Amino acid sequence: MGKDNHLLKRDDKRYVRIVGRIVAFWLIVILILELVSWVLMPRTGFHSGGMMNYRARGFYGEAENSLDVVAIGNSDLSSAFSPMDIWEQHGISAYACGEIKQKIAQAVKLLEEVLTCQKPKVVILEVDSLFQESMSGQLLSMLKTGMKYVFPVIEYHDRWKELKFRDLLGRDRKSWHDFQKGYYYSDEMVAYTGPDYMKDTGEATQIDALAVHLLDEFLNICMQADIQVIMVEMPSANSWNMGRHEAVAAYAGQKGVPFIDFNLNMDETGFDWMTDSRDGGNHLNYSGARKISVWLGNYLQENYDLADHRTDAAYAEWQHDMEQYKNR
Repeated sequence: MGKDNHLLKRDDKRYVRIVGRIVAFWLIVILILELVSWVLMPRTGFHSGGMMNYRARGFYGEAENSLDVVAIGNSDLSSAFSPMDIWEQHGISAYACGEIKQKIAQAVKLLEEVLTCQKPKVVILEVDSLFQESMSGQLLSMLKTGMKYVFPVIEYHDRWKELKFRDLLGRDRKSWHDFQKGYYYSDEMVAYTGPDYMKDTGEATQIDALAVHLLDEFLNICMQADIQVIMVEMPSANSWNMGRHEAVAAYAGQKGVPFIDFNLNMDETGFDWMTDSRDGGNHLNYSGARKISVWLGNYLQENYDLADHRTDAAYAEWQHDMEQYKNR
């Protein structure tokens, strides 16, 4: 019996040593990832400084808490939402945070980034991101997005080629300032001449459960920060249809959130697929973006308590940006 107890104690010690080595190994791996991430993380918002999706993060280059409206979405948003046209009409300070092929998980994380330096009164969410992936794709996107924020080395692993000595010092430098406020300007014109993509076919569409969960999280973050939310869908013949509209409209109705589908109110905006697309139905050119932005500016001014900053000395830089925008 004593011999058996001795063997059990010896096995227990071996088990503890094995577990200890495994824990120590992963702690070392995590420490290395954290250290390398700290080194590789961009110290500025400039594209030349290595920042991914730098245009979407130009809000870092704005004065702290100076933005009253922030719009978040994919490239459909950054091609259709022109903050400087809204500024010209109403003096509303807005920014377009549009990431290429953005998923809803990325929208949540980008919102959290915005709130580290801005306190917008209104957030506009472009809802195309809800349908960018299947449920399994949304899960993978959520995991990848979370890992990239915890360990930026995953996103910036190639940046070692461009590292300079000042990067190793870990000093943040002045952020990039975008006079277009995240908007992607284009004067290209390629008409959409396809069928009526908003025709009601009777086919039901559902938002995947994980996408709904992440959308709930997005709205909860805004509610806790006392931010009003507007859900929008920009004109997109290539990625939108009536089934998707009805799914989002049902969700928005349940949550009491305004939902504006610009694919259905073209008479109000004056939007025309013959003149207002740069690539045949996917993204808008400036002609289309100005029509959408003018309509949105009027909507914001009529429905929300947003200040006109055009005579505010604290926003003098916006007036300089406006001049640069007109002369682009």
